[in-house]
Amino acid sequence: MEWILIIGFGAFACYRMRRAHEKADEYAATGMARSPLYWSTAALTMTLLGLSLYMAHLGHEGPIPWPYWPIVIVLFIVILLLRRALKWRYPI
Repeated sequence: MEWILIIGFGAFACYRMRRAHEKADEYAATGMARSPLYWSTAALTMTLLGLSLYMAHLGHEGPIPWPYWPIVIVLFIVILLLRRALKWRYPI
């Protein structure tokens, strides 16, 4: 049973990697990979991921301080707006 899950996960990972490579080729062809909007969105997404992981770490030690929640909400809204701007600028 474990082998079936391992093979299934490996097949899913290969599929996702192939699809990601195709998307990266599309982004490079349209010039989106060099766009400051694209890199800003990627940087803010990684910042949001890091902040979320840090908040999860803080959650194990006690309550999460309230200033983190507005920061997460603002980052989330900004990322959504930047993604919309990317879709408008580069309609792939």
